[in-house]
Amino acid sequence: MFRIRTYQRNSILCCICVLVFLGCGTGEIQNFEGIQILSEPRLNRLDIIIYLTDQNGIPLIWNQSILSPSVGVSTISEAEFITNAKVYSLRNGKQHQKVYDGRLIDVRWSQEPNSLDRLLSAEIPRRLIEDDPERDTNLGIITIEIKTNKQGPFTDTLESTEIYRN
Repeated sequence: MFRIRTYQRNSILCCICVLVFLGCGTGEIQNFEGIQILSEPRLNRLDIIIYLTDQNGIPLIWNQSILSPSVGVSTISEAEFITNAKVYSLRNGKQHQKVYDGRLIDVRWSQEPNSLDRLLSAEIPRRLIEDDPERDTNLGIITIEIKTNKQGPFTDTLESTEIYRN
């Protein structure tokens, strides 16, 4: 009887230790070392896709480990990401005027069909992008910075992407 109680007590202590260990990583995504961005122009917005990457630029896998971004003890809400987007117009193939400097709108966890990559989706409404009358193309440069309270900041730049509609 005494052995059973000791075994139960040791099992409970072991479980508590495991939970405390996992709790130390709360708010962090394992191997999160950078981002890669893509832009998909839409009629009234720019859809921004942000791939979370490791130190080698390889996209992280969604449920690669127990410390997953939206499951269990280590849940990270989209609201915990601090974002900043800078959009520049182009003139003569070079960065010209800053036409947007602000946060990304509607940041959310996302997943592409048939893919396990961890990514965030967000948008920049076109109505927030100022018109640059001196620009000579509909293309521009987008720089995105994201961070959390425990990780980052991480930055990536996308050059020659459509920011204006004809």
